[in-house]
Amino acid sequence: MRSKFNIVTSTILVSIFIARFGTFLVLPYLTLFLLDEFHYSAVQIGTVISTLALSNLIMSFLIGPYIDRFPKDKVIITGLIGYLGCYIYFPFIEQYGGFILFAALLGASQAIVEPTYRVLLSLYTEPENRRFIFNIRYFLINISAAIAPLTSVYFQQFGMENLFFVVGFIFFINIMTFAIIFKKYPMKQVSGHKEKPSIFQSFYVFKKDYAFGIFILALIFISFGYSQFDSTFSQYLGTRFNHELAIQYFAWLITTNAITVIIIQYFVYKLGEVISTTSSLIIGSALLSLGLICFGQSEKILILIAAMVVFTAGEVLVFTMIDIHIDGMCEDHEKGTYFALSGVKSIGRIAGPSMGGFLLDSLNSGAFVFTVIGGVTLLAIPSFYLSNRMKEGKNRHEIIQSD
Repeated sequence: MRSKFNIVTSTILVSIFIARFGTFLVLPYLTLFLLDEFHYSAVQIGTVISTLALSNLIMSFLIGPYIDRFPKDKVIITGLIGYLGCYIYFPFIEQYGGFILFAALLGASQAIVEPTYRVLLSLYTEPENRRFIFNIRYFLINISAAIAPLTSVYFQQFGMENLFFVVGFIFFINIMTFAIIFKKYPMKQVSGHKEKPSIFQSFYVFKKDYAFGIFILALIFISFGYSQFDSTFSQYLGTRFNHELAIQYFAWLITTNAITVIIIQYFVYKLGEVISTTSSLIIGSALLSLGLICFGQSEKILILIAAMVVFTAGEVLVFTMIDIHIDGMCEDHEKGTYFALSGVKSIGRIAGPSMGGFLLDSLNSGAFVFTVIGGVTLLAIPSFYLSNRMKEGKNRHEIIQSD
């Protein structure tokens, strides 16, 4: 029996940490950078963030069958090269169109790398260890989120553009690490695909698996709400406080988010052993929505931190279970397609920043803005419930047919 940590899973987990650390150095501050340096409107900034999500969405439909069909080591390296190109390109951008192009390339790279990471973690981990490994993945992501933002605040004194070069170098190291490890430990293929990959395979998944389609709808609502934190909410801080204080408060809240995750994740992991993934998803959706509503109720930092703790509790309950839930909905030879199609939740990331930016430009009441946003996010609860009922019905039907 393979151990929980083999050379492939260990490399992937380290790579995830390195990649997310680099991302958290710069992306959380992108909206504040565009607001302060280029004085773009909330709608313009929301459009940049939504472009990233739209690119991710389109690539999510295209890439899944190719992840299943082609060597996954080459797929990951291709995506990481895309990341590298994006971050090296950013310091040279001077026009608004350049930021749109940056967001489009970055979204496509994310859609390639992220599902491939998760497919490999699933395929190279014993089924009984997958919950543990996926929790470790999420834990490492949040360790990077705890360290990187405050690190970024210090290094931003040398220029935001220079920080992007640093992140580019981080991804270069990541690429070299994978190239070396995959040369020493060649990846094996998963049998099950003989036909040529096609975009129509992705659409066929939704046709044959309605429960998965409803599950993705729930993720869209979750993504809509979650995207508000580093788009609408960061802009909200930028309009309520001066630039330096907004960055400081935002850094504190990001760190609160990460520390809360680290503290409660073990308890959530143990909770996942006694309640179903669907129950965790529903409870998490409720807390996530409540946290969003609380964001707009006060400008006092202690109240915002308390809201962040509630928001984060919901985040952990939802996001630690998504990959485990998807992993149980598909066969090994379909994992690339299923995990890639989870990127369709980017519809929420497209609508979220744009709608949030529109509300901020149109209304003076933060309470009303975030109440509307929280209400939309709450729609994930009936969607998760319905998906689970459909999945259980499908499983009972298959058991009856097999008998």
